[in-house]
Amino acid sequence: MSSEDELARQISGHRERAELSRREGEPSLMRQLAAVGVLGWMIVLPALGGIALGRWLDRLWHTGLTFTAALLLVGLALGCWSAWHWVHTR
Repeated sequence: MSSEDELARQISGHRERAELSRREGEPSLMRQLAAVGVLGWMIVLPALGGIALGRWLDRLWHTGLTFTAALLLVGLALGCWSAWHWVHTR
């Protein structure tokens, strides 16, 4: 894809979002709070999953906190990427 095609796609997306905003107006407070809640869970759940899997692996192989720490970081990275992706595709 050429840079001109990418620029045209971005401009078109911006125009569509601006038109949607003009039609629908500002989102309600509850809708904004719900979006913040979704973002929080998108980050927290993968981190908790990483902790749970890491603790299980650490107990299984008697490795202290090695897997817990590593999988916590992986879960946080995955959650942050997922939240970033969700925000930028809305």
